[in-house]
Amino acid sequence: MKAKLLYEEKVRKPYLLFLPCHFRIYEDFVEAYFWPYKHVVQISNIEEVRVVERLPWYVGWGLRVNPFKRELYFAVHHKKGVKMLLKEGMWKSVVLTPKEPEKFTSILGDLMRS
Repeated sequence: MKAKLLYEEKVRKPYLLFLPCHFRIYEDFVEAYFWPYKHVVQISNIEEVRVVERLPWYVGWGLRVNPFKRELYFAVHHKKGVKMLLKEGMWKSVVLTPKEPEKFTSILGDLMRS
């Protein structure tokens, strides 16, 4: 049985024309994809989710890694984003940049409480 899709956003930017990117929330996991890498975070593994006001300038665009803080970035802009702090795994946090971070955070918060 397939998990129910609750939110989907496909990113279409001129500077990312040939690099597909999307963010999806399912009932039990979050999927982030930036060609060629897909990362899945289980809802049960999310400790906290919050909106970040601005990504640091040094992150750049695309799939980025900060090995010192063990952060994974899916950056398609430098405006508001969503930071998910994780309970366990290789990454301590995953940062996504959906168009509507408040809506994204709200949906995740509801799933975490249920």
